[in-house]
Amino acid sequence: MSDIPSICLIPAFLRPWLDHFYTPREIRLLQILEKQTLSESQIREQLGPELPDDFLGRAWKKGVVNRSDDGYFKPADFHDRFEKWALFEGWQALSEAIKTQLNGWELDDYVERHRKRVEQLKAGQPRPIDAACPEYLALDEVGRLFERIPRFYLWPCNCRAMIEGCDHSHLTCIRFSNDRGIGWEISRERALAIVSEANRQGLMQSAELAVDDRGRLDGALCNCCSDCCFPHQLATRLQAEKIWPLRRHMALRPSEACNGCGRCVRRCPFDAISQEKKAKGQPAPAPVIDSDRCRGCGVCATGCPQEAIQMQKIKASAMEDYYT
Repeated sequence: MSDIPSICLIPAFLRPWLDHFYTPREIRLLQILEKQTLSESQIREQLGPELPDDFLGRAWKKGVVNRSDDGYFKPADFHDRFEKWALFEGWQALSEAIKTQLNGWELDDYVERHRKRVEQLKAGQPRPIDAACPEYLALDEVGRLFERIPRFYLWPCNCRAMIEGCDHSHLTCIRFSNDRGIGWEISRERALAIVSEANRQGLMQSAELAVDDRGRLDGALCNCCSDCCFPHQLATRLQAEKIWPLRRHMALRPSEACNGCGRCVRRCPFDAISQEKKAKGQPAPAPVIDSDRCRGCGVCATGCPQEAIQMQKIKASAMEDYYT
């Protein structure tokens, strides 16, 4: 297969696998767009009259090319293509070594794109409302946030689709806009039901919100695990566990209602809750919460049958006007 333009930023180790991501005609399209943007009619002149009517539309949806508002096309970089491919096409025939290398490349890019913002937040600088940064939301906050959102689109979780580190459902990301028109528009009630079920399954609610220059709220509500989630992996790498996603609450010591069932221990994604072994003939001891390890995600509290764990607010967010 002919080589792909360097403008697409595809990593060198993946070049022998290009035919898993691009068709020969898509490669040719990227080659003619390497030096200039072109309109659909100009592209058709170069690719020939046999070009299928839906070719450019499909190439745009697949993340092969970007399209400007005035209808001109240019190559999309491989991060766009990889996301759409992982979400909707899959890992067919790639070796495990290549999968691992590709995910590492994508995670490295994610970390470097956000490194400056993370360092600013660690230094105590205010979080700008025009840049999306992840933060944990309680279930009641999700409900209030969703009252402010006009449209909801269900997307597969890109982190889970790429990493494949757990058995949780991929259909858990609720986006508030619809990139390339490929998400499924759903009702507010359906969006809330998805979030509620995700929390029941032990997934954390993390919002990535921003306000555009017209004052409109955009972003997504993610239902995250600690096995696949890129923000959690970034937090570990950059030692930013309390700010990425932002920790706004902390789990308090279980109340007397606790019966020692240990469900909170099993649900905690960060091993912040421990419990001594039950002695013979004695009631089960109450779990102990390590406040330093607690991220404030709240899945211990929502999963407690006795409602014995309460969450205490410890930090405000610049975005709280939208969900409190």
